[in-house]
Formats: sequence, C-alpha cells, structure tokens
Amino acid sequence: MYTKKLKAWLSQFKQDYFTYSKGFFHLPYNGDSPRSMIESFEGFPFVEHAKDKQHLYSNNPFCKGGFYYQELERGCWIVYSKAYYNANVAYDLLYRDKGTVVSDREDDYYILSLNSISNVPGIKKADAHETLYFPQYSWTFFKPEKRHCDLNFKGADCKFITLYFNERWLKTNLMPNQLFAEAGLDRFIGSDAEYIVWPLKAEDEVLNRFDLFEQVMNIGGDARRVDLLRLKFTTLNLIFDFCRLCQDLNIVNKTIAVEYKEGFTMNTVEAYLRAHVYERFPGVSFLARKFGISETKLKTEFKQVFGKPLYRYFQDRQMEKARELILENQLLIKDIAFKFGYESAGKFSVAFKKYHGASPSALTKSL
Repeated sequence: MYTKKLKAWLSQFKQDYFTYSKGFFHLPYNGDSPRSMIESFEGFPFVEHAKDKQHLYSNNPFCKGGFYYQELERGCWIVYSKAYYNANVAYDLLYRDKGTVVSDREDDYYILSLNSISNVPGIKKADAHETLYFPQYSWTFFKPEKRHCDLNFKGADCKFITLYFNERWLKTNLMPNQLFAEAGLDRFIGSDAEYIVWPLKAEDEVLNRFDLFEQVMNIGGDARRVDLLRLKFTTLNLIFDFCRLCQDLNIVNKTIAVEYKEGFTMNTVEAYLRAHVYERFPGVSFLARKFGISETKLKTEFKQVFGKPLYRYFQDRQMEKARELILENQLLIKDIAFKFGYESAGKFSVAFKKYHGASPSALTKSL
C-alpha cells in the first residue's frame, strides 16, 4: 500500500520530490491553499488522514505528530499543528504557475501564525537556503506566496496555531475594522514588505491560547462535535491579540522588509547568543566579524527582527535562565552571577531586579 501511495505522491511533484540537502530532509507540498495543503499531506505515503477528526497524523523516522484543521468560513481556515522532530525536516511550499488554468483554484492565502518551538538549536548559515526560522515564541504574518520553507530541527517540539485567509475574506472582515487600521496592518498589506516576524516572551499571556484552542477544537475528538461559533469567536480574539500587539508596539513601523538571506543571518546570530547565554556578551564587533555583516546593519536588522537591541536581548535571555536556576534552588546567587559572567553578585542582583522586578534574594525567600 505504501509503495502505491509513494508513487502517487512522487508523481505530483516530479523533480521536486523528497530530497536531502544541507542537513535537512526536504518534503514539498502545495502551498496554494489550506485545501491543497491537506491534499498534499494526505498523499504522503506515511501520513494517516482521520477525516472524522479532521486530523492528519504521522509517526515516522522524521517526526511524530500532525495537524487539525477547520474551515471556519469560505476563504478562512484555522489549523492547529503539534509535532516532535526526530530529524532536521524542511517543508518546502510549492505554488502553481500563475499562467496555469486550474478549474478548482482558490485565491491566494495570507498566513497568520502563533508559534511555540522548544529546543531552538544553534545552526550554521550554510544549513539552509532562502529560509527564515523563527524565534522560540513568536507571531508571524506572511503575505500570499511569500512563505517558502518551514525549518524544523531535530529535537524540537513544535506547536502552531495558523490562520489562513484569502484576499476576499481580508477585504470583507479585516480591512474595514478600526483596530486593524489603527495597528497599521492596512499599511503593511499595501506595502512592499513580505512578512512580519515578532518574538514573544515565555510569560506572554497570548501563549495560553494553545491550551484554549486544544479545548475549543476538540483536539483528539470528533470534528463534528466542535462548536463552530465558539471556534470563530476564539479565532477572532486571536486576530485581535495580534492587532493589539501591533498597535501597542508600533510593529508595522518598526518592521522593514528583510530579505530571506538577511533574516536568516539574524536568526543565526540569535541562535549563537542563546548557545552562549552562560558567557559574557561577546560584543557587536565580534558578532559582525563572525557573521560577515557590518556593525550598523547587524544592530539595525537584529532589532527589526527581534524587537530589541542585541545586548538587551542577550541580557533578557540571561535573566530568564537565571530565574530558572534560582527556582531550581541548586546554586548560590553568587555562583549564578559568576556563571553569567558578572563581576559581583551585587551587579547581577541589580540587573536581575531591573528585569524581574524583584531581587534574587527576594525570589529565594518566596520559595
């Protein structure tokens, strides 16, 4: 049975079928619409499609997991994905030639996604081509046909809540909305920028939406028992969460179109900082030389992608790790300060209190 499915799947993509390149297993699928995506994955030889649950699932040497889907309205879909990766896997989004006449072709789709990715590793620039991999927690918003590849790293445990909507749905439901306009997203739609990537903190309340969507979408249960009206309401609230964030932080004005190559460089810098979080900040000059980019461009584009200057971003990651160590109660505060490269426990305590609003000793006492 698998041999027959494999031949049918390979015939869809001809020269674009499953390959291995630069450390990643590449799996292509049709990215024209949510429906074409479902049909593509359904054709994979190692994927099971439970239509009663509206769930595609796979347990293979590459990954374990899948996604649930619901068509909320014509031109609007919600997809909830969960997967653990046993290998480096890249999903390549393929789009039909615009000159090809297809009778059942749907409109091009925008992609708004809330992302949670555990175990984000350090990677080398040569590991991928024209790809952008996301921070551990983030919002992403792509215009039609601007998302080309999703990188998933070995050991990563990933969750995504993804909303797909076409141009007609956008103009009918979002463009007339006052909050959408106040957030500047109407200007983003009309600009040359191709996407928005905005990092989040682990404590951001919006990340609780994952548990809510598991409940509302009846994950694991019969799709026919989903309260569609409640799911629509929950999805609209998710959109408004993103709009309010864009409004509060002026995200659209801060986001300048960054080429995939440059965006990938910023993410390799971020991965390097995470991998060396237990050391002193290496310095902008060192990072610029290491990644072959000018200091000015590095500082500007890193802030555009991650919303913070390099040093502040690095220090924030240190403070988050420091809190984890204190809560684990395995090291003295002076040892933690030394571990993060501080000259004294006093200087570490000042930085810790500035970020968390309480000193390390106060946190220790609260335990």
